[in-house]
Amino acid sequence: MAEVSANRQVSSSGFLLTMATEVPSPDPGQFVMVGLPEPGAFFLRRPFSVFDFQARRKRLSVYYSVAGPGTEVLSRVRPGEKLSLLGPLGRGFPESPRRLHVMVGGGRGGAPLAFLSRRARKGKRVLFLVGARTEEHVLPLERIRASKIFVATEDGSLGMRGTVLDLLENVVSSPDFDWAEAALYGCGPSALLRKLHAMAVKRRVPCFVSLEARMGCGLGACQGCAVRKSSGGFFLVCKEGPVVDSLSVDWQSYSEVR
Repeated sequence: MAEVSANRQVSSSGFLLTMATEVPSPDPGQFVMVGLPEPGAFFLRRPFSVFDFQARRKRLSVYYSVAGPGTEVLSRVRPGEKLSLLGPLGRGFPESPRRLHVMVGGGRGGAPLAFLSRRARKGKRVLFLVGARTEEHVLPLERIRASKIFVATEDGSLGMRGTVLDLLENVVSSPDFDWAEAALYGCGPSALLRKLHAMAVKRRVPCFVSLEARMGCGLGACQGCAVRKSSGGFFLVCKEGPVVDSLSVDWQSYSEVR
């Protein structure tokens, strides 16, 4: 069990849930399974990417959006309440030896990348790209550590007007962008991840993506999060992911959870 220390609304539909816990230190890209209040109504735990972990204080944070009855109930949790917590689970982001790390997050997909940005080693240049519908839907930018942060909103209320894909095209077309030093990291809608993969193949650069899939257990027992491999067969997102090399995914069949 983890005790809730804060459950703060940080955007129009986004919340930052912080819990005191004794779980081992997670790697960026790993996730936890959180049991919702009212277990009789919500039997299964829900998966959330780790947004932050403070090792000294033993505080783990997840960023989530209110998108249904489960997360709506979670948004009403108050400090002092206890939630069941399982994790950290899955595989996180590997660190490429390349010096330019381009992190691209769509919507709440920016959460695990924000954690990754704070763990980047010295000597790495981090470009962080984030997209959202409006300024009110952008995740907390102050928690991102990067050489430069680029923002796109669909209504133009913050940063560039357009999608994070439009933003990505602008950034990589800059004359000082060096593909020879770049590695791509992504999390978000399937269209974004497909685009990142296509760019990586064209430019022959490494690309690591965090996938979404329906998870019942987070441990591989229910087999509900199977994704088709590019080489044939399937892998389980909860065990062999959620972070994978983009080359391993059959992108024609992949679609994220909605």
